[in-house]
Amino acid sequence: MTGVQWMELGADCDAERPAAGPFILWHHDPDRDPKALPKLFEDWELETMHSHGWSRVPQEATPSSPLIPPGLPSRGRG
Repeated sequence: MTGVQWMELGADCDAERPAAGPFILWHHDPDRDPKALPKLFEDWELETMHSHGWSRVPQEATPSSPLIPPGLPSRGRG
């Protein structure tokens, strides 16, 4: 086993939580705005992770690719 737990959202248990409540309301709203979902989900995810003592590790910036040294043929030529 990996020790990873599932994060579940339940209207009965989570409706009073600061981030889960708005997410539940959004889910049940027939006129919900799909553009709001990423922020609502991220807030709920962070709230749930913190309740388990977890935290998100900041992602490192992707390194830029090195320049091609002069004099080398481009790929596919030569």
